Amino acid sequence: MKDLVREKIIQVARKVKEDIDKGRFPELSYPPNSKANIKFLEEKGYLFEPKSFSTISGDRVKSLRTLSGVLYGLSRALDHLENGLTMTKRDFYYLHKVQKFKGTLFPKEQRETDARIILMELLLGMPREAFSITSDPRGWIYGDIELVDRSGRLIRANEVGEMGYSVPPRPENITFKRIGVKAVVAIEKVGPAKNMIELGIPEEKKIGIAILQGQASRNMRRFLRMLSDEGVPIAVLTDLSPWSLRIAATVVYNSINSAHVEGLAVPEARFIGIKTDDVEEGFFSEYKFALEPLTQMDYKAAEDNRHLPNLQAPIWQKENNWFLEKKMKAELEIFKAMSPSARDLKRLYVEYLSMKLEEALGISI
Repeated sequence: MKDLVREKIIQVARKVKEDIDKGRFPELSYPPNSKANIKFLEEKGYLFEPKSFSTISGDRVKSLRTLSGVLYGLSRALDHLENGLTMTKRDFYYLHKVQKFKGTLFPKEQRETDARIILMELLLGMPREAFSITSDPRGWIYGDIELVDRSGRLIRANEVGEMGYSVPPRPENITFKRIGVKAVVAIEKVGPAKNMIELGIPEEKKIGIAILQGQASRNMRRFLRMLSDEGVPIAVLTDLSPWSLRIAATVVYNSINSAHVEGLAVPEARFIGIKTDDVEEGFFSEYKFALEPLTQMDYKAAEDNRHLPNLQAPIWQKENNWFLEKKMKAELEIFKAMSPSARDLKRLYVEYLSMKLEEALGISI
């Protein structure tokens, strides 16, 4: 991979040099991650299919600044790659905050350099992690899964800490040696997921617990896709809220912003809850008093959800319409409101997961 990245960066630099040598303003063409280049399929998620292209040209001051910034960014990425180093997006921002760039490439805020990273991805046709700019390595996996990562060590994901294995920025380096779980449940929040681990549910029921810690990061979505490709059923468990609906849909379909990065959608994953039926007539129906009112921002998110391509299927629209009508939400912590003791909490978690995994994936635990 390193050789391929190096060659692609050199190709970009060579193209600019050739244009200058021939007395032309240098130009770089790339497919933007615009609406025209992105389509959505329910069975596959967001797909990046370039049909239109944009040009960064050296014949205008603003465009020349972008061109210079991209070339500088690629040079620093190559330097890190050659020396076995990674950088964060914040690192990349500070690489531009140097004296010689005042009045030229000196950024006012990180959004400028973040946009430059996306341009680099689109020019090279590969994710930023490939050229040493790591995504936020957020998320853990706990369960009977043996793997070897870049360290070269054999790791068992339920024996490396109380929350499991911290999924690295580039999970592509992972090789699965043995998978002993019936399914993996990807859980939005740390607290409920950690409680399930503390209660011994993964070991007893032979399931894996993936802790998303909010919106699933790129590394976590890629890791879940890798597990799915290995034949592991994936379930997604979130709060019942407009934002959580987006979290679940992003795991299943990827997102518009990262549609140009392959392997981030898990189309075989199933959203198992919390669902509106659970509150209206199902598992939590006697605990409606524990619901929370939507905030103004929550309600605005629900209104916006009506127009998102990945939330148009009836299953998503049904959930979202409930928010607009009821103006309420439920959180995973509702299990605590139902449980007078730790023993009862375990029973509730197991009962709920058993019901949902059977319904959505045909899996008995």
